[in-house]
Parts: sequence; C-alpha cells; structure tokens
Amino acid sequence: MEHASSILIPAAVGALVGAAFVFFARWSERYPQAGSRRALAYGLIATAALYVGLAFASDNPKAWFGIEMTGFAIFGSFALLGLVGSPWWLAVGFALHPFWHLQFHYLGTGSEFTPAWFTLGLTGFDLAVAAYVVYAILRGADPQLQRKRPTSSAASEGEHDPQRPLTRNERRLAKKSR
Repeated sequence: MEHASSILIPAAVGALVGAAFVFFARWSERYPQAGSRRALAYGLIATAALYVGLAFASDNPKAWFGIEMTGFAIFGSFALLGLVGSPWWLAVGFALHPFWHLQFHYLGTGSEFTPAWFTLGLTGFDLAVAAYVVYAILRGADPQLQRKRPTSSAASEGEHDPQRPLTRNERRLAKKSR
C-alpha cells in the first residue's frame, strides 16, 4: 500500500494546475474566437492526447496506441459534443476521464510505463475542471457555458431580434436570399 502523501500530493498539484487552467479558460472569453467553452474542449482533447504519446513508451506500442486512440476518440467526442451542444458533455468528459487513466494507467498494466505521479496529477486536474464546469453551469458563473436559447418568440419564427447579432448561418441565409 502506498503512503497517502504519494497519492495526495500529485493529485493536489494536478488540481492546482486545473484551477490555473480554469482561470485561463475564463480569461480567454475576452477574445470572441476563443471563449471558455472552446478552451475547455481543447483541454479535454489535450489531456486525452497525452496518453496517446505515452503509448509509445510501452513494450507493445501498437496495442497501446489502439487503446489510447480509443480513449482519444471517446473523450474527443465528449469535447466536440460539449463545444457544439450542451456544456454538460464537457462536465461528463472531464468527470469520466479519471476513471480511464486510473483503470488503465494506475491500476492496470499501463502502470508499467506511466509514472504514478502523472496519472494522479491528471486525475486531480480533470476533477478540478469537472467541478468548475458543473459549478459554472448550475450557478451561471460562465456565460459561455450556458445553453444558447432563442431570446424571443420572433427568433423562433425566423425573424431577427435586433438585440442580438446574427449567427453565421443567419448571415449566410440573408446573403443568399438577396
């Protein structure tokens, strides 16, 4: 059995890095092309991609590359769904990702080539970011993490509400109808 500090310290450091990442994601909403939702989605993709690189350090890189690409596809899908759909997909992706790396890289055979501090740190990171996403959705703390709804009945009838800017698709349709 490992000493508790050898588990808690990397997880706490990972959670602090996760908090710093959340700060960066919130700060990036100042830039219209970035936004916190996009930064969080890219963060989920990046954390899944880290393990694809670690697959090459194993004794059987072909098998582990397949396993890690499966995880990359799963968590990349959560990120994409969180980007274009409900932000709850991001929360689910970040909350489930620790189970993937704890199962395969801490308890499983991947622990032979994955440092324990890395797996535990990434677990803390994922859980901190997941907690922020859930908090931001429930409390409305981050406008980028709210579902976009029509602002009036005119928007549902196809008319443009002068209070909100046109979406890319609405601009395209308006240009096409001229």
